[in-house]
Amino acid sequence: MAYLLLAHDAPEQLERLIETLLAQSPEDFAVIHADRRSALWQDLRRRLPGPAGRVHLVPDPVAVRWGHWSQVAATERLVREALRLGCDHAHLLSGADWPTISRDRMAAQLERGLCQVEVRPGHMAERMQTYRFDTRWLRLDPARDRIAYAATWELRRLARWLDQTRGRFGRQRSQPFGPWAYGSQWWSLPADALEMLARELPRLLRSGRLKGTLCCDEHVVPTLVAHFFPNRIAGNRRFVRFPGGASSPRLLDRHDLPEIADSGDWFMRKVSAAHDPFFLTLPGAPSAPDRDARDTEKLG
Repeated sequence: MAYLLLAHDAPEQLERLIETLLAQSPEDFAVIHADRRSALWQDLRRRLPGPAGRVHLVPDPVAVRWGHWSQVAATERLVREALRLGCDHAHLLSGADWPTISRDRMAAQLERGLCQVEVRPGHMAERMQTYRFDTRWLRLDPARDRIAYAATWELRRLARWLDQTRGRFGRQRSQPFGPWAYGSQWWSLPADALEMLARELPRLLRSGRLKGTLCCDEHVVPTLVAHFFPNRIAGNRRFVRFPGGASSPRLLDRHDLPEIADSGDWFMRKVSAAHDPFFLTLPGAPSAPDRDARDTEKLG
């Protein structure tokens, strides 16, 4: 298995995550894409965490922005490196994720050759069909960047006008793989699906089709998998909880343990040692007979 990690901070937690993931099999490896603007990127260039020779750093990372096509570019680099190193399956994770079942149980389910990725056809597809000029500045703080924040609203107004004009002339943005689907950015895929991504993602990035889109990382891989492997789609097996109306998941804590254990999911997100380090003391995934006892022990 290859664990493909998107990270930008929290080096201590990232190191613990890698050690936990790689402890269960000497054949597995991790690949890290560290945001090029981050201090983490500079730190990892000097020293890699985890077992020697089994942790690899993407040598040409991108500067990643939330909701921007740079997130797809970072994923493409991870996929490329995983295939160069050779793997049977790969899991795309963030540094704020954590495994919830044992590797053996995960491997047994992966033998079915399914693409563990969320796919919701048509959901929020307008994010891929409109053109936003402000995608480099989606998370400006209006209290600190008042002028820039106001300017982005003018950019949005201009974008809406251009979209309406294009629509009147019947010039919609292309859909090279059919109607866009939606899904979580995080997935687990077999090698043949990775090879498809390694072929299609560079083409899509070079074409410029992702420019001006919003959160295309939540549309590109689900759409590609639905197009090329429509009969092999399963859930993405991530335990995640979004507060009502929020665009980011909430941080999990020890009170979520019973629900996590019952979910059957493979990974949970988001976790933070600074918020609640409960996950750092979890055993390997509990088996069904002793799951309730272990949950009770941890909660106590």
